[in-house]
Amino acid sequence: MARMRPELSEDQLKALGSRAEAKVYRALRDQLGTSILVIHSLAWLFRAPDGQLVEGEADFTVFFEKAGFLTIEVKGGGVGYDASSGAWYSIDRHGARHPIKDPFKQAQKERFAVLAQIKGHIDWRRWPGRRIQAGHAVLFPDLHESRDLVGPDRPAAIVGVRGDLENLTAWIERAANFFRDDKPADALGRLGLSLIETILCRSIEVRPLLAQSLYVEEQVRIRLTEQQARVLRILGGHKRAVISGGAGTGKTLLATEKARTLATDRAKVLLLCYNRPLSEMLKRSMSQTPMVHVLSFHQLCDQRIAQARTTLDRDLLAEAAAAYPGADQFDVHMPFALALSNEVLSQKYDAIVVDEAQDFSDDYWFAIEELLADRAAGALYIFTDPNQALYRRHVNLPVKDDPYYLTSNCRNTSYIHRAAYRYYRGERTDPPDIEGAEIVRMTAKSIDEQAALIAREATRLFAREALKPAQVAVLVVGRPKNQYYDALVRHSLGKVAWSIEIHDIERVLLDTVKRFKGLEAAVVFLWLPPVPSEVDDKEALYVGLSRAKSIVYVVGTESACGRVLDMATDSSGSS
Repeated sequence: MARMRPELSEDQLKALGSRAEAKVYRALRDQLGTSILVIHSLAWLFRAPDGQLVEGEADFTVFFEKAGFLTIEVKGGGVGYDASSGAWYSIDRHGARHPIKDPFKQAQKERFAVLAQIKGHIDWRRWPGRRIQAGHAVLFPDLHESRDLVGPDRPAAIVGVRGDLENLTAWIERAANFFRDDKPADALGRLGLSLIETILCRSIEVRPLLAQSLYVEEQVRIRLTEQQARVLRILGGHKRAVISGGAGTGKTLLATEKARTLATDRAKVLLLCYNRPLSEMLKRSMSQTPMVHVLSFHQLCDQRIAQARTTLDRDLLAEAAAAYPGADQFDVHMPFALALSNEVLSQKYDAIVVDEAQDFSDDYWFAIEELLADRAAGALYIFTDPNQALYRRHVNLPVKDDPYYLTSNCRNTSYIHRAAYRYYRGERTDPPDIEGAEIVRMTAKSIDEQAALIAREATRLFAREALKPAQVAVLVVGRPKNQYYDALVRHSLGKVAWSIEIHDIERVLLDTVKRFKGLEAAVVFLWLPPVPSEVDDKEALYVGLSRAKSIVYVVGTESACGRVLDMATDSSGSS
């Protein structure tokens, strides 16, 4: 069988507009040998050297490994030629005449156009030959006799009819031989056929850059987040409220928007969170809103302790340590020192907005409430997701009313949502409208091999997909973290560098899931321990997967990746 391009199925052949071409296609496919390449419906559009626009299409072009090529024009039904006017016409089954172009001149033009396409391509320089033998012919598969079709410009050798369709090899050889002359021509050979297939009918697959796809997804997220913001209107005149939602429901964005809204009323606002990296990001986003003071909880404690020491010469941290000897500095001494500062410092706030409230201990809230200038009239808004309690689980919040629930994921893709929300328990959260890409598994036995996979793929994202370093984060679930850090930084990213636990838009962040909580990246490599634990790592997996907006690479051993992804059967996002 000949190599057909394209390879058409029977259904496709039946759907062709020309039954005659379908007949010829089957005959060429079935009768010619494997060393012959047949291109059906070869089209072209180019500028000739004289500037003229050349366009056309050849019904069939047959290329021979041991010779040159032949263009074949196919005309079904009856055909006629009016010598007085020089016009050609076809005759349908009802006897009606339809004007057509001269099929022999068409075949001749197709021959020269194909030759120009081949010889004009830069890849053809690789062919070692000097001259290609080219010919043309016309095949009338519905006619029985060729005698009346022969003329001065229509030699019998290049005219084919129904009988020739039954022995195409002989007819094609006769037509090709007609164009042989004394000038030496070279066989195309395997290389020639390969080059011709590349030049005239190569397969292509061109995808948009990943960077562009991420941009399009981001525009959808903006719309979804704007829809989610209606919860701020629902709050109305409520001075105190708890807003609860799963990962990706826009809690942090809504918290910052609420803080801005409060500040427009000349209120002095404290925007508080638990994670220091998140507080630094929030500070940058609030740089144009000076009435909003952004701090992590322990930054707030440090600041108030330092202020009391400077202005009042009191060491509140030492007083707290004396009151609770042997207790933890971060969980007990600093919160108690903050409470003491409220008794001696005059700086207070008109409103407080708390993000990541699930990580705040019950012992923190008294000191936080005391930061309000007027506890009765001051505003307190708390944003929380109990499923993200990586540091501790709160029991009692200072606002007793039922929470307002955010019920739509507007950050992740559907694939990421399903994977992350396997680990979520709470009010149902609707998946986003962005389908996105499937989660990618990157498996290797050792940490060093896994690090090599991450570095190789990250390099590809920057070099081939036009991503920026700030769009990519590598988040470690495994312990000890330095073992993973050390393995990865040994691998170069070319012009891009790694950044360990320091956010730098020019470098790729390498961090733990805990430290990255509350933040997000377009692409996340989630690096697993050898054996992820459903109990110990549940929150980390939920948080880590949901940090990615568009693409997640789950990295680890084959069994670790399977444990995290294959068992993700409960994707309802409800308890």
